[in-house]
Amino acid sequence: MKLNKNLKLVLQNVYLYDIEACHYTILNNLGYDLTGIDPNDKLGRNIEIGKMMKKNPRLISLLRNTTESVINDYISKNNILEDDIVIRQYDGLLLTRKIQHTNIGHIPLECRKTFEIFISSINRNKYIALDQTSKVAIKGVSNRYEYMDNLYLKLCKIVALAIKESIFRNLQRIKDEIINGNKPEMYAVPNRRNKFTIFLKDYGEIEVSKSTIRIMDPSEIDRNKYFQYYIEPFTKSIVYGLVR
Repeated sequence: MKLNKNLKLVLQNVYLYDIEACHYTILNNLGYDLTGIDPNDKLGRNIEIGKMMKKNPRLISLLRNTTESVINDYISKNNILEDDIVIRQYDGLLLTRKIQHTNIGHIPLECRKTFEIFISSINRNKYIALDQTSKVAIKGVSNRYEYMDNLYLKLCKIVALAIKESIFRNLQRIKDEIINGNKPEMYAVPNRRNKFTIFLKDYGEIEVSKSTIRIMDPSEIDRNKYFQYYIEPFTKSIVYGLVR
């Protein structure tokens, strides 16, 4: 994922448009028999369409090319400029403005969300965004976990609600919370083996159990690494955006 380098790192009012149930909608529009596939069951729908593609590999290129063509058509018909596009996704667009034509060729491009605050990382390969229901969207961040997700929500709200002087103060509070945290659970990243990954100063990345976390000394954890990886790419963008 690469965000538009010509746009500001911090944006207001970004609109997410996409094709609902993209592959199902396209196949249905092309007249394929989709009997027994529930369009509202995302997992089941994807499994069944995956089976169809396995039986008929030509569907893969058909769906990819059709999706690209549909998105291109919406860009053309709405006179969307390069600097209107925050990100072009496989089946949709994140835009800095609303579009007029959203139902072309019986495949609608619907506005799913409006992000009141949109923050790109400083290297523009991930983003966090706050929607109108005060929920945070997080894209491009690997090894996410609940504690950091909550801090991303705080970051977005700081930018959305505060004046410039308090933004710097509140960003420092978030940094201090991570660097000086005294609860090992704050740094325990769940993995797929029902254990947790923690980064230590002297030993690097290690895997531990839940019971081990409780007896760890927080001072042995490389807390600065967590700040640098999870939070700093966004705080840099916020600060850079404010001083420009």
